[in-house]
Amino acid sequence: MTARLCGHLVTRSVAAVAIPFGLPIDTTMPPLAVRLVDGDSVSGIRYLVPGAQGTYRFEGVSRDGSRRVSVRWPITSDPARPIPAGAADSLIEAAVTPNPYMLDSALQSLRLGSSESHRDLSALPPADSARAVAMPLVRDFPDQPFLLSDACPQATILLPVLARVDQKLRVPVRPGDRISARALQAVGTVQLSFDEAPPATTLPTVREARPEASFTAPDSGRVTLRVRVQVVPRVQPVEQHIVISVGRTPARRDGRT
Repeated sequence: MTARLCGHLVTRSVAAVAIPFGLPIDTTMPPLAVRLVDGDSVSGIRYLVPGAQGTYRFEGVSRDGSRRVSVRWPITSDPARPIPAGAADSLIEAAVTPNPYMLDSALQSLRLGSSESHRDLSALPPADSARAVAMPLVRDFPDQPFLLSDACPQATILLPVLARVDQKLRVPVRPGDRISARALQAVGTVQLSFDEAPPATTLPTVREARPEASFTAPDSGRVTLRVRVQVVPRVQPVEQHIVISVGRTPARRDGRT
């Protein structure tokens, strides 16, 4: 669930297909009014669960990555004014009590006490489980923000790729941060590289696989992970979905990792 949640936060996606349910579910109806909520202490995704026992739900993580935060709050609507099927999010939000934006605001101002716990979340997931936790990236852009942070230093996505049309993931970094990436693909080859890295001593051939790449950032800013798929004729489809895992390991500071 945390892996899926970080997929939302890192890509800034509100696709309901991958909502990370952390609390018990008592309905099969899809979540409504999905929105990202960012506060001083927590960041996460909220949604409304319809039904007779309608609820406002929030799934998030503390800014330092030490805690998961799950909130559930009952909501009601006026039975004399039913919400039509397919209503816009703004209409749904205006029709329920308490107002979801009021609850969003309460979470944004939430203050968490200090925590001594620390989890190293930057390691990439094992290959046999990466596809299961991959968050579908549904935006059709070749240049994608991939906002790794202290709360979510690693995320796995299912990336749609066309042969010979590069996809680029833009990752924020601080000096000394090491970015590691790995691609999983069933058929054919995929090549990963960082635009900011020095030129390779030997360039890959057209069909040579390079499913892993890493780069240590010398300065603050963003680095660009380039994803390129090569096609093996009569074997590999032109359009594919590639599982990409990317992690950020911070530089040592104050004598600690």
